[in-house]
Amino acid sequence: MKSKFENKGIIITYIAGNATAEEKEIVDEWIESDPLNKELIQDLQKIWNLTPQEDFSVDVEAAWIKFQERKKAIQRTKITTLSDTYRINRYKSRVGYYKAAAAILVMVLAGLFAYVISQNTLIQEITAEQNGFYTLKKLETDRGEKARVRFSDGTEVTLNSASELQFPQEFKGNKREVFLEGEAFFKVSYNKSNPFFVHVQDAVIEVLGTEFNIRGWGDDIEVQVVVSDGMVSVSSTDENIEEPEKVILVKGTKTQIARGKNPLPATETNVLHYLLWTSGGIHFNNIPFEQVVQDLERRFDLNITIADESLHSVPFTGTFQYAELNEILTVISASIGIDFTREGKKIVFFITE
Repeated sequence: MKSKFENKGIIITYIAGNATAEEKEIVDEWIESDPLNKELIQDLQKIWNLTPQEDFSVDVEAAWIKFQERKKAIQRTKITTLSDTYRINRYKSRVGYYKAAAAILVMVLAGLFAYVISQNTLIQEITAEQNGFYTLKKLETDRGEKARVRFSDGTEVTLNSASELQFPQEFKGNKREVFLEGEAFFKVSYNKSNPFFVHVQDAVIEVLGTEFNIRGWGDDIEVQVVVSDGMVSVSSTDENIEEPEKVILVKGTKTQIARGKNPLPATETNVLHYLLWTSGGIHFNNIPFEQVVQDLERRFDLNITIADESLHSVPFTGTFQYAELNEILTVISASIGIDFTREGKKIVFFITE
């Protein structure tokens, strides 16, 4: 099988419709030899159809070797690509191994997040009113899933699990605006004359060009903003605040802003803790156990029950460079002095008598 792909570009040439008769015969023969091969080609064809041609470039041989090494360990992966104005890199942590071939072929190119093929509609069009009517795109992630999108201006956003981002297909006018529900890490392309605004809950974050993290799910009591580079301003959009205030954040500082309140003064912090989720880790900084459970449910797509209400407010601190569920559960139970049972995605924490 490997000998048929010594020419690393043969599959790409085939997908692009530029294969010679001999090359086409080789690939057709390989496709017919196994239904999984046919499915792989179909998946790659979808990527080709959705991706600008200049971006479609993979090392087939290296990818195939990686696939052979990892196919037994991989259970499920999805990949999705979109746009000539923005590109989405979306993944799920497990996928049937016959889908993994397409995933790994593209991961060689994509790096941290895989481009994916999805049977579902990833981006939805919605209509919003903000100084008139215009169309927004909506990117949503499920629990246990992350995504990456690149806007037409070069800005990149990494979207955490169970989150939603609304944005225009192309920024127009003298400002760039997006709307967030959940958590996201932004790398905003610098444009002094065209500032970037993120709306989340009752807060707005204004930036000219920087890297920062925002956390603000609908059921959170506050929005949290941390800056890893550059400078942003944070303010409330609540019209009931009599004396609105702006807080300026620079590299290595953070603020929180509760609903109906002005943002708290900026404080220094360890930014890496707040960005750990983007590289596969997770950090809990003296937060109530109830919030720990919410974060774990989003991250791993779990249903967790706390059997004793007295545990809800118990604080927990822990840093995991790579978030492996069993390790996290074991550390939590040992630290707080509780026990847990696990059956599939259902977990129950309880106090041991």
